[in-house]
Amino acid sequence: MRRIEVAAAPPADVAVLTRNLELWPVLREVVKDYSVLELETIKTPLNLRDAMRVLRHVVVDKASVGYASMAARLHRSGVKVLLAVDQTVEVVEELGRLLPDLRQVVTAHGSIRVDNLAHLRIRRRNHRVLCVWGRSDADLYKKSSNENKSVRCEIIGSLRNAGYLRIYPLSPTRVAQTPLLFVSQYSGPDEEDLSSKTKRSELLRLVKAHLRTYCIAHDLPLKIALRPAASAPLAPGQSANERRHYEQVFSGVRLSFTEPTDTYASYRASDDSDITVGVPTGALTESFARGNKVLMVRQDPRTGSHYGFPVDGDWVLTEPTYEQFAAQLDKLRSMNRQDAANAWSREREYMVANAESADPIRLLRTLLDRAIRGDT
Repeated sequence: MRRIEVAAAPPADVAVLTRNLELWPVLREVVKDYSVLELETIKTPLNLRDAMRVLRHVVVDKASVGYASMAARLHRSGVKVLLAVDQTVEVVEELGRLLPDLRQVVTAHGSIRVDNLAHLRIRRRNHRVLCVWGRSDADLYKKSSNENKSVRCEIIGSLRNAGYLRIYPLSPTRVAQTPLLFVSQYSGPDEEDLSSKTKRSELLRLVKAHLRTYCIAHDLPLKIALRPAASAPLAPGQSANERRHYEQVFSGVRLSFTEPTDTYASYRASDDSDITVGVPTGALTESFARGNKVLMVRQDPRTGSHYGFPVDGDWVLTEPTYEQFAAQLDKLRSMNRQDAANAWSREREYMVANAESADPIRLLRTLLDRAIRGDT
């Protein structure tokens, strides 16, 4: 049942979705010192003072009661800008429709691939800006849309990566503590189904099989970065099932695991490892951009781009044989980390800007300042 309120909504300059704050605690640092309205998106409370405005949105704009209540709350609080993550695209689009004059600053949750745009596309709208990780993302948005209809993109880098570096600044002389890290993509029962023919399942089985063979052949320990609650809360028992899965998959290999309740455990483990291995997800892309050695195994571009990577180099292989995989790992292990980072600097910046500093937080605050002043 929807909560009923009668008190006046407090004035605010910036609105942030409560759901985003739960999964993106770095947003609290972004909005520090602003007057903030936290906007509930699940069973949004209904303020009786807004009854007529809510009714008008429902009848005239054909909005749901929930969205009508959110829009009315934003209006009553005098909010000048909505800050949101692109994962909540439906909320962003509907509030943009109901409040076309409300400025929006939307930040991308990850590096963009063509396949992602089908359900995460942020569309062009007056007073809206999308903050993306790198030039790669901006180019893809522009290419996938008519140039005049593409959302306005600002390249700032990864916000979560910036939050990590604010707490754990990079050491230019960091030395690897572990030889290999594998970044988990564990998805519960789907991961256990060995008969699955999906490209995702096939690719993950390939990477894990090659990595186990390599570790045994070279007598190397392996660290597993367990999935944190990054995009959604962890399901009950998920981490225990995840550990059990990898203990079976990597039988015969000496294993250790990160702590999944630690938001930045995967980041620290990757910075502490000689090479990070996995499919081309956000964690691998960010680690690559921070100047670490990575080996990403991507799917054949002819089958899609969900696990794709747009830039070729020593950091990526396409559905390799074991011999190709082992040869590339040998090559990477022989490379000095700093030398590799210097050689790959252009590609790293293309994928994720400002990846070795916390600058994205400052840049996002600058965009909020402009939006509050009405400059965007």
